[in-house]
Amino acid sequence: MRIPPDVLTALMERVVTDGPRLVLTGPRMTTALYQRVDEVLEAVGGRWTKTESAHVFPIDAAEALAPVLASGEVVTLREKRTSAQYFPTPAPVVDRLIDLAGLEPGMAVLEPSAGSGAIATAAATQGAIVDCVERDPGYATVLTESGVARTVRVGDFLTVPVAPVYDRVLMNPPFTRGADMTHVTHALRFLNPGGLLVSVMLWAATADTPGAAEFRALVEQHGGIVEPLPSRAFAESGTGVDTVIVTIPATRPADAQPVSWPERHAPAKDAEELGDPAELAAQIVADLRQATAEFEKVAAALAKSPAASAPTPTAVAVLPAPHAETLFDLLDEAS
Repeated sequence: MRIPPDVLTALMERVVTDGPRLVLTGPRMTTALYQRVDEVLEAVGGRWTKTESAHVFPIDAAEALAPVLASGEVVTLREKRTSAQYFPTPAPVVDRLIDLAGLEPGMAVLEPSAGSGAIATAAATQGAIVDCVERDPGYATVLTESGVARTVRVGDFLTVPVAPVYDRVLMNPPFTRGADMTHVTHALRFLNPGGLLVSVMLWAATADTPGAAEFRALVEQHGGIVEPLPSRAFAESGTGVDTVIVTIPATRPADAQPVSWPERHAPAKDAEELGDPAELAAQIVADLRQATAEFEKVAAALAKSPAASAPTPTAVAVLPAPHAETLFDLLDEAS
């Protein structure tokens, strides 16, 4: 997007950087202005960190912001999510991916579609040697300059020639229209015989549906494991879709167990809210009897009033007693 003049002015005049830290100075911004400034900073890798009281970048903050100030344009995360279905991996999900990967120092790790490098950074912290593929030049630049990756290749991962040399593949692929299944299938070919792939995927990729049948067969063939993530695990990244983590070894282990496919059950909220039918029927009976008693009191009061003795003819509709008794009897029996 083209950066609005007031946002660009704030970025040029009200920013102080110190290495990876960026602090906004001057009078307090309006909420609307701050949100737009924050959107630009987030797009180039800056993330507000309460403990630092600053936006923290994976590289030098001034360097990350320089191209934006020079061009006056930026591709926001919102735009990237819309066009490329990019949803950054939240920290708890990254931690679980790392746990399942069982990384050891010196392992060769590939992260396809690396985005801003959350997974790559965590893997490098464990002592792994990380290679990344990222189609967005802006993110690729951030990854390169952060130094977390040994190499960063700019391009579509699905066009990258296969090289089965990696001990681990860690990934959060695009989700749209089964893209996650396509990316994971391609990524498996990059593992060495003892390698392991650990990937976030849409729940739909593992569902018992015709569209996922081939992928499910692949997971079963390799002796994979499927673990559901908590509901709305990606809410902070802008999507509420249900997700799982799929772990797939390059070679089926001798002790591999049958794949346990998680099932998604809609909670029976309606039944819980309505309660026991017998109790409801009993309550209806009680309410009807109370209402009848109240009507009888009103009728008695009207009969004693002066208007009741006036010669004006009146028509009264009376519910025959047997019908009323039958209604209560039926409800009593239902309860």
